[in-house]
Amino acid sequence: MAGNNYVPSVDYTSRDYASILADMTTLIPNFSPAWTNRDPADFGMTILELFAYMGDLLNYYIDRSANESFITTATQRQSVLQLAKLLGYTPADSTPATATLTFINSSASPITVPALTQVATSLIANATTSQIIYETDSAVTVGAKVGAVNGTATVTATQGETVSNEIIGVSDGSANQTYQLSNSSVINDSVKITINGVEYQKVEYLIDSASYDPVYSVYTNSEGLTFVIFGDGVSGRIPPNGIQIYATYRIGGGTVGNVSSNTIKYVTKMPSMSIPTGLSVLNQDILTPGDGAATGGADAESTDSIRINAPLSIRAINRAVSLTDYAYLAVQVSGVSKAIASADVYTSITLYLKPAGDPGVQSDNSTPTTVFDNLVPTVYNFLVDKAPANTSITFQPPTYVGVYITIAITVSQQYKQSSVSANVTSALNNLFYIDNVVFGDTVAIADVYAAVSSVDGVLYQQIQKLVRADEDQTFTITNKEVTANVATLTTSATHDLLVGQTVSVTGVDATFNGTFVVTAVTSNTFSYALVASPVVSAPSSGSITALTVKDIVCATNEIPTLYELPSIGSVTVTASGGILG
Repeated sequence: MAGNNYVPSVDYTSRDYASILADMTTLIPNFSPAWTNRDPADFGMTILELFAYMGDLLNYYIDRSANESFITTATQRQSVLQLAKLLGYTPADSTPATATLTFINSSASPITVPALTQVATSLIANATTSQIIYETDSAVTVGAKVGAVNGTATVTATQGETVSNEIIGVSDGSANQTYQLSNSSVINDSVKITINGVEYQKVEYLIDSASYDPVYSVYTNSEGLTFVIFGDGVSGRIPPNGIQIYATYRIGGGTVGNVSSNTIKYVTKMPSMSIPTGLSVLNQDILTPGDGAATGGADAESTDSIRINAPLSIRAINRAVSLTDYAYLAVQVSGVSKAIASADVYTSITLYLKPAGDPGVQSDNSTPTTVFDNLVPTVYNFLVDKAPANTSITFQPPTYVGVYITIAITVSQQYKQSSVSANVTSALNNLFYIDNVVFGDTVAIADVYAAVSSVDGVLYQQIQKLVRADEDQTFTITNKEVTANVATLTTSATHDLLVGQTVSVTGVDATFNGTFVVTAVTSNTFSYALVASPVVSAPSSGSITALTVKDIVCATNEIPTLYELPSIGSVTVTASGGILG
C-alpha cells in the first residue's frame, strides 16, 4: 500500500536543460521499470528532451519575470519606468538646447522677425546631414542696411519645433481617457491641453486632484511615445463627451542640439509670412565674438540613472530636511545633472548644481552660464514648498578642478603608437568626463591605471604625473651646470623638491632636458645624474616641473576635469614600442 503511494523526491533546484533531463532520466525506473533504453534515438528519450527544453525555457521566463519586478534587477526600460512611477519618481525629461542667434539684414528696410521663427543647421534632413531646428523665443526687429554695414539683432532660440493645436481625439465621456500624441521626442513640460476653450493644467499625479479639476498627466513610454491621461471624475475632471481635445507641444531636445558656433545658418520658416529677401542668420553673439554655441541640451534620464535615483527619492519623502534630501530632490528637476548641498546652519542651504549638457560656468570657472541662471528659478520653485519655513536656499555652479596627467606606455608590437596613444587619451578623457564624475569625487591612481589598461595595445604603463592643477609645481630655470656627470639647475624661486622625486626638465637644452630623479637639493637648486661632458656654470632658461603622483581629492563643490570647459587640465601620453606612426 505504501509502495503504491510512493512519490519520488524532485530536486526543484534543477533549473537548466541538462539537469532537468538528468533528473527525469533518473526517475524513469520508478514509473516504467521496463523502459531501459537510454539511447538518444529512443522515442521516449526524445519526449523527455522536449520536456527538459520546455522546462528550461519556462524557468528562464520565470526568472526574467522575477527580475523585472524589482527596480534594482530590471533590465527593460519599460519595467524600470513603471517601477519608478510606483515609487512616485518622475524621470528627468530631455532638455532642449538654447542658442544666441544673430539675424543679419542686407536689405534697405527693417525686418521684424516674429517669435517661433524657425532656423536650422541645414535646409533639409538627408542620409548624411541632420537638420536640427530651433525656434526664436521672442520677436526682434533687425535694422536696415546702412551704407556697407548690414543691420543686425540678437535673440535667443530654443531647439525643437512647436506643434500647435493638434487634435488628439474626441472625448467619449469615459474615465481615464488616454490619447497618444502623433509625434515622438516630445518635451513633456511643453505639453498644453485645451478642451472646449478651457486650458487644462498638467499635474504629476491625478490622484492629488479633485473631481472638478481640469487636469491631465503626461507619460512617455520606453519607445518614446507620449500619452496624455485624464481623470476619472474622482481624481480629475472627465473631459465633456463629444468635445475635441487639442494639444500644443514642442518636439526636440537632447544633446544633439548642442551645436557649435556658426552652424545654425538657415532661416527655414516664419509664422504667417514668407522669408524676406536679405535676411540671414548665424548662431553667433555679436557682443561676444566667438561665443554662440548652443548649450543646455540633455537627453532623457538613462535607465541606469533612474534605477539609482528612484529609490533615493523615497528617502526624501518629497520633503527637504537633511542635506541629502536637497540633493535627491534637486536631481528630479529636468535639466539638473548633479547636485550636492552644504550648510553652516540648517536654515541656510547652499545647493551646488551641475546643469545637464552644460558645465554651469563660463571659461573663467566662476561666472554662471545662462543655462545655470535659467535653471535656478525652476529648482527653487520645486524646493521652496518642501523645505522648512524660513529656510534660505542659495545656488552655486560647480567649481572645476583641472587634472594634469603624464603617462608613459609601452605598445604591443602589432599596434601603432599613434593609434594607441590617441585611444589612451580618449579613455582618460572619458574617465574624467563631467557626466561620469560627481561633486567631491576622489580619483584614485588605480582608476587611471584601470582606464589605460582597458585600451587594446597597451602592454605596460607608468603614471609619471597625476596631480590637481592647483597643486602643480613648475619653476623657471636661471642657471645650469654639470660637474662629474651631475647636473645642477638653479630655480628662480625657492622650491620644495625632495630627494627621490621625479622631475621633468624642458626648455633648457638637449643636454639637460628630460625626466630625472632628484639626487640632491638646496633651497633653490636641485641635482640629478647626467651622463654628459662638463658644463661650466652659465645662465639658462627653461622650466622644471615636479612629477607628483597621488590621488585627486576634490572638495564638496568641486568636480575633476581634463578637457571639459573650462579647459584647465591636460593629459600627456608618451609611447614606446609597437609600430611607429
